[in-house]
Amino acid sequence: MRAISAHLRISLISALVLVGIIGSGIWWTPNWVYPDHVLAGVSLMDIQLGKSTQTQAAVLLSNLSDRAKIDPIELQFEGQVWQINPANFDLRVEPDQLAEVAFSVGRRGGFNQRLRENWSAVLGLRQSLSIEDESLYSFDRPALTTALAEVSSAIDQVRRNAVLKMKDDRVTEFSPAQDGRELDVDKTIDLIAGSILSNDRKIDLPVKIIPATTNLAGTNTLGINTLLGHGESDFSGSPSNRRHNISVGADKFDGVIVEPNETFSFIQHLGEVNRATGFLPELVIKGDETVPEFGGGLCQVSTTAFRGILRAGLPIVERRNHSYRVVYYEPAGSDATIYQPYPDLKFTNDTSGHVLIDTYIIGTKLYFDFYGTDTGRTVEMEGPYIFNVTAYPEPIYIDTSTLPVGETKRIDTAHRGADAVLYRKVFQNGKLVKTDTFTSHYVPWPAKYLRGAEDATKVETDPSNISPPVSETDPSLSPSIL
Repeated sequence: MRAISAHLRISLISALVLVGIIGSGIWWTPNWVYPDHVLAGVSLMDIQLGKSTQTQAAVLLSNLSDRAKIDPIELQFEGQVWQINPANFDLRVEPDQLAEVAFSVGRRGGFNQRLRENWSAVLGLRQSLSIEDESLYSFDRPALTTALAEVSSAIDQVRRNAVLKMKDDRVTEFSPAQDGRELDVDKTIDLIAGSILSNDRKIDLPVKIIPATTNLAGTNTLGINTLLGHGESDFSGSPSNRRHNISVGADKFDGVIVEPNETFSFIQHLGEVNRATGFLPELVIKGDETVPEFGGGLCQVSTTAFRGILRAGLPIVERRNHSYRVVYYEPAGSDATIYQPYPDLKFTNDTSGHVLIDTYIIGTKLYFDFYGTDTGRTVEMEGPYIFNVTAYPEPIYIDTSTLPVGETKRIDTAHRGADAVLYRKVFQNGKLVKTDTFTSHYVPWPAKYLRGAEDATKVETDPSNISPPVSETDPSLSPSIL
């Protein structure tokens, strides 16, 4: 037993001696393999410095500023990305001192560090230098601060407390709470400085959050405390009368309160549509014709509302699609038409609190937001899926004496026919409770032209009222804007 123990001790001592010999050999590797050279595998950014002398390494590093110009630093915040080029803030390096740092790899620090760095060289592993000492490079901090101004302007937002004021059962002033945000410029500069000579050139921006002191729930006793659903649509390309009608129509729904268990009718709330109620004549789809009438463009309002109601998970009692596809309401299957007295768009407030409708226009986009009581309800949309796409019908020519003989002018756009289906899945506290299916059928629509002819009746029309055509790309690839 004692002989075995003695034998074991001798083996352990021998192993330790062997490790010591190997460790010592690796310790001194730079002295007998690379006595005047940078250790194999050492690099800075994309510059390979291994096996070069310190003087050669300095030459390689002398054009590092130019290399940095090729590789901008990427700044990221909540999906937004900015690229900032070191050349814009006058990056300068000290190649001799950087070469000295490269040469020190395997020769610096304690035993463990030297052992680790030499083993990496023996195994052919890449060792990227991490340069954080700003004495080895310099840049223009004021210029970098100026370059970050654009980033700050995109991120910074003022803190806004929630406001909800009512008069005669309608909201007269409303804004949800908004936390303040502020880019930490000093910390951003420090992060950029640490990335200038690094392979990792992506930075998550440090942003300070300043919470609002008053939230929506604290402004009312109606149970309105959260955004339930958001709808939007784009009416770019619309003629002036159509834009006017969209603005007037959207304003009629802004600040409206829908009580619990109430079924809300858009036609009923919209009321009379004529010049006296603020509307202008514009093209509307009526039967198998497109004709000018007061309120043309109001379907942009109902379509946007439909998309918000869908997202809010509120039950839709009545909805009808347009007769044919209209570019303003793409993708097909996500539109809702209204016309006095029918068809209508109706939904029911099945939540325990009141629902507030908030409408606004930014540029050429219309928005409908629905606020109410947080019900734990979430919604997933699938589609719309577009199929059974049919070709354009033959164009229709209408003879008129208002044009020179033989001249033509388009007064209506051709549209392909199609079917569409849209699915809405409503979840309550993560459990699927309902799946709604919305189907749409669109008839093919011919282009219509005026054609100059002798002895024909006069046909007057305003060519500026012609809506743009639907994209000629595959309709199934139309982006969802629900």
